[in-house]
Amino acid sequence: MTDKILKALIVGTGRISDLHALGYLQSDDAEIYAVCDLKEKRATRRGAKWEAKKVYKDYNKALEDENIDLVEILTPHATHEKLTIKACEAGKHVSVQKPPAMTLSEMDNMIRAAEKNDVKFKVFENFRFHQPYQRAMELIENGIIGDVMTVNCRMWSTPSPLSCWSIPIKTWEWRLREKQNYKLPTLFDDGFHKHSIIDMFFQGKRIKSVQAWKGEFEIIEGIKFDVPAVIIYKISNKKYGTWNASMGEQLPIKSSYYGCDEFVEIQGQKGIIFINGCTGNMFIGCSCGGPGTPGVYWIGKDGNWHADCNMKTDWKYSFINSTKDFIKCIKEDGDPILDTKTARRILRIDLAIVKSIRSNNRDIKVKSIKDGVE
Repeated sequence: MTDKILKALIVGTGRISDLHALGYLQSDDAEIYAVCDLKEKRATRRGAKWEAKKVYKDYNKALEDENIDLVEILTPHATHEKLTIKACEAGKHVSVQKPPAMTLSEMDNMIRAAEKNDVKFKVFENFRFHQPYQRAMELIENGIIGDVMTVNCRMWSTPSPLSCWSIPIKTWEWRLREKQNYKLPTLFDDGFHKHSIIDMFFQGKRIKSVQAWKGEFEIIEGIKFDVPAVIIYKISNKKYGTWNASMGEQLPIKSSYYGCDEFVEIQGQKGIIFINGCTGNMFIGCSCGGPGTPGVYWIGKDGNWHADCNMKTDWKYSFINSTKDFIKCIKEDGDPILDTKTARRILRIDLAIVKSIRSNNRDIKVKSIKDGVE
């Protein structure tokens, strides 16, 4: 284990970078040394806020800086392969935002570059580090609800929440483009989170096929989101998962981040777990006999209800904990919790969902995905 303070370069200083920065700002083992963005003024503002020592517009020049140990890539998905390979070849460890790539071959090229240059490569997916989800995993691993049979995830969103980040709609436009996000801002981009936790709750039991349906929700003229949507994840004839995503014009959602929130139900052979909230604050203050305050609730084989809300439920902590995992991985020469093999499997599920949408909602075997989707 090294005592060196790791110096990070954050590439891409859009809205989400504020959450990625927290893990470094609160760490004794790493710091934000430099930032890089084509929008130099924005990079300068973020750099000043985070007390970074360097601000770059030229990514190649930034990689020449020998002080930089690791690179955090927060750019559109289609740029990940090129930026990751360059960082690996420069001897830098890499954390890249989900989804990691647009095709399996791109992902494989990134993995090979990291292995060839003996650097760590992590796909940043923070939902696995949300403390209520981790607590639910403890219950599952301890056999409290028996073998998991179904996992159902519900997501609500709105273009006009009661409170959330102020994000110009224009910044979402790249997510509506074919070559950058398959025109699926919900199902392909945000979907990586949901596929990841459903995979996690089934404890590695492979999702064999998926079936997807989507509608359209026009936020403003010309900007259409891929909701409502329903995804079915098939593990076996007895085990399945679902993700139901919807949007309402004036849903009363409160959030410190994006205008959405989640609810997860996990049913085992001997009990059920409910997890209230994640991205938003919908369940804060809910003590009126309804679904309860943010946390984990479960009923076991004895028929008695239990609850654990004594944890950090704010979404930001999932980012902090994911970053801590990467720092630990580098300093102790270990593997990240979401290793590249698992991340590749989740990307394959993501691509199978795209194919289902484009195949008249057919059931698509995950193994049938060999690279990208036409």
